[in-house]
Amino acid sequence: MSVLKLLAAVILDYTNLTTAFLAVFVFLLIYKMFRRPRNLPPGPRPWPLFGNLFILSRDKAHLQFTEWTNQYGNVFMIYYGPKPVVVLNGYDTIQEALINKAEDFTDRPGMNNSLGIAFAPYGPFWKEQRKFTMAGLRDFGFGKRSLEGKILEEADALGREIVKTEGKPFNILSLLRKAVTNVVCSIVFGARHEYEDPAFKTFLQHVDTQFRTSIVIGQLARFLRHLPVLGRSARTLLQAKEAMRQFIKLKVDEHQQDFEPDDIRDFVDLYIQEMRRGQMRRGQRKNFTDQQLVYIVVDLIIAGTDTTAQSLYWILLYMILYPELQEKAQEEIYRTFGDSAPPTTAKRQEVPFTEAVVWEVQRINSVAPLTIPRCTSNDTVMYGYDIPRGTMVHVNLWSVLRDPGLWEEPDQFKPERFLDNQGQCVKKDAFIPFSIGRRYCLGTQLAKMELFMFTTYLLQHFTFKLPEGDPTPSTVGKLGISNGARPYELCAIPK
Repeated sequence: MSVLKLLAAVILDYTNLTTAFLAVFVFLLIYKMFRRPRNLPPGPRPWPLFGNLFILSRDKAHLQFTEWTNQYGNVFMIYYGPKPVVVLNGYDTIQEALINKAEDFTDRPGMNNSLGIAFAPYGPFWKEQRKFTMAGLRDFGFGKRSLEGKILEEADALGREIVKTEGKPFNILSLLRKAVTNVVCSIVFGARHEYEDPAFKTFLQHVDTQFRTSIVIGQLARFLRHLPVLGRSARTLLQAKEAMRQFIKLKVDEHQQDFEPDDIRDFVDLYIQEMRRGQMRRGQRKNFTDQQLVYIVVDLIIAGTDTTAQSLYWILLYMILYPELQEKAQEEIYRTFGDSAPPTTAKRQEVPFTEAVVWEVQRINSVAPLTIPRCTSNDTVMYGYDIPRGTMVHVNLWSVLRDPGLWEEPDQFKPERFLDNQGQCVKKDAFIPFSIGRRYCLGTQLAKMELFMFTTYLLQHFTFKLPEGDPTPSTVGKLGISNGARPYELCAIPK
């Protein structure tokens, strides 16, 4: 009996010790969260462990953040669980942080194993990889008119698929995503995919999963995957990311197997060539690895697919909502290119209204209103508030692109706001849909060319209409990683 009493006492002591340890841990965590240093930016009070998760919008965070500026100012702090996040709002604030204090606001939080380019930490590794990547992409037409042929080839393929709808209602988003992804693939892999390729379709579904997942879940996926409520979405996201990497790894492995140093076909070949040169030089290019290549290609496809496809989807939505503006753009395109001559960026200045339509859509419904999260590289100060090193940062471009102090009637769709008295396009400093500073969007040059050429081609060959009897589509987007238009259908009438 004494043995049983002794065992019971040990168990009781262990249980009490565990309980005490947990109690102390929770107390210290709560104390740390509520004992905010005096000079941290203001913001809504966080809950222990969960931070502000209970009050953060899952699909309209950019709107919520913009509204909170009225209460907390242009620099405030929120919490994703226990993780502090500073939100920067307003053109002057963002300019101050990303340009004047670039050394302090150019890092990234630890994501994607800190590989690739988009999520790599700021420093020599990032500079080396970005410089090589941008130079390599330019070799294959990135930012040059020689890329127009690839875009037009894909625009023709897209047009053939649209014709098959025979003017009946359909959702065009999946076709847009396939078209713009193929442009990137032609640069990176040297080949496009057929639209009905099962592996390609599955890959794009995984891309869609990543972009449609709530930004909060995206930031805390590895933590949330263990929870019963949000865990399913977090696990789905992580599985989609891994499937994307495996799809790209397969392509890279195929390039490794049939690599010919005298026949560099695409960006992947170029990177492999640099890897092998480093091996011959006994590791002088040690940062050039198979894994890094996979993550760079992921970044390129992410930067050049969903956001561009969503921008085109928004453009067509506004064209069916404003048929008179669509007709005005079509008349301008017809005067410049006729009904069959392929559009070219060489005549971009001759279709200023069409260009203004594209810009106005990018302004009124930015597809990347919060950009990729940043991280402070150093302890820094913004408007008197202390921001510690390693703090995650959201840059709220929406607060700039919809600022009534910068744009007259910012909630109204008015392409003419970008035209001068002579009818020519004039950019404004506050037009920053691709962000600013050292880490602006990697796919900016390609996106600008694609948006112009796809829009011009589509309006040259089709008139887009709202299906008869359908309700007017909403212009309020749904935010995941990108701000996508809510699903709608249109009719495409060949001209």
